[in-house]
Amino acid sequence: MSEPGRSYFVNTARCAFAFLRSGDVPAGPRRALWSVLAILLVLALRPGVAGEVGIGSDVARAFAEAESGRPLRYVALGGSITQSGVGWIGPWLKEKFPASQVTTINSGMSATGSALGVFRIERDVISHQPDLVAIETCVNDDSLPDDVTIRYVESLVVRLKKLPHPPAIIFIEAAAKNGSKIGRHRQVARHYGLLEIDLQAAVDTELKRTGQDWSAFFTDNVHPNEAGNQFYARAIEQALAPLLGQNPSAGDQVLPQPLSEKPLILDGRMVPLFGISGVSGWKKNASPPFWMDAFFNGTLSASEPGAALEIPFRGTCVGVFYPMDKSYGTFDVSIDGGKPLRIAPNTRGGYSLDIIGRDLPEGEHVLRATLPAADPAPGVNGEVRLGYLLLAGEGTL
Repeated sequence: MSEPGRSYFVNTARCAFAFLRSGDVPAGPRRALWSVLAILLVLALRPGVAGEVGIGSDVARAFAEAESGRPLRYVALGGSITQSGVGWIGPWLKEKFPASQVTTINSGMSATGSALGVFRIERDVISHQPDLVAIETCVNDDSLPDDVTIRYVESLVVRLKKLPHPPAIIFIEAAAKNGSKIGRHRQVARHYGLLEIDLQAAVDTELKRTGQDWSAFFTDNVHPNEAGNQFYARAIEQALAPLLGQNPSAGDQVLPQPLSEKPLILDGRMVPLFGISGVSGWKKNASPPFWMDAFFNGTLSASEPGAALEIPFRGTCVGVFYPMDKSYGTFDVSIDGGKPLRIAPNTRGGYSLDIIGRDLPEGEHVLRATLPAADPAPGVNGEVRLGYLLLAGEGTL
């Protein structure tokens, strides 16, 4: 049940309880009211499932439009699990909606969760004008505190739902061998009446039923193999099937008050640094010549000790997203002349992000990236590359 629906039943139950306690109700109606009160409390407390009023109604509307022949653009946002699964349900959507032009966009990005998602959602989701969005970040959000996770995931939902054409949203809660922290994502999903698909429960049930080992579906603690991805696809399809063939009423969705105590991040973006020119010691490069080059739009690099780059920006939150390689050096980043943070993008390959400033005062600021002075210590000096500025909070949210 959606949070507004649950609140309605709870408030109605409270009124009924207060009326019963007043002593003004005759014996016959009193027994009937007690029965109604019990039903209301059961409805308020039971978990939501697909097909229930409110839960997945946005998906049912998207499906009804696709059945009528309108295009269906499906975007899967997540980490390496989504990346390897290619969104899972693209072929099923094409099968179910032959009159629609179905497009599947795989925006899975290895080793990333909602912390980067709040910034890349504009580039990797919104730009595709989605009608249906799957969010899979449970596993990669495991290391985040509860309040931070809720803020980030809720920011993704509210930003999408505030679009001129808000897409339907489903939560894909992927499995982990030792269990993942599903509760935070589930709380957000139920608050907004969204369908959540618990793949942990699906996997555990299937392995218990068949007596198979975890390795039947997974290459490690979290990453599905081919059979695992096929199982994920079937499980998601089964969860979505009850929403087919419905005729849900249209209407604007009224969003509930946010769960997060801090302001949501509703204007996060990835600003490519490749376009900056004319800065001494820094040069433009093509994307890194590795597997992750698809996630960059060129880079800005420097290698001379002391090379400095100043980037003015407006916002309350700022970070940097950069490629990593063991051949790189290190760099320091500061905000408005404050204490610098030393970043070492040479501990492994791939990419990473660092949020340098959180909850900054609104208005203009300057981020400064500097390569350290010449240092004989290994790993200090060397080339560094910057990909994107991560920026949010330009205006009041």
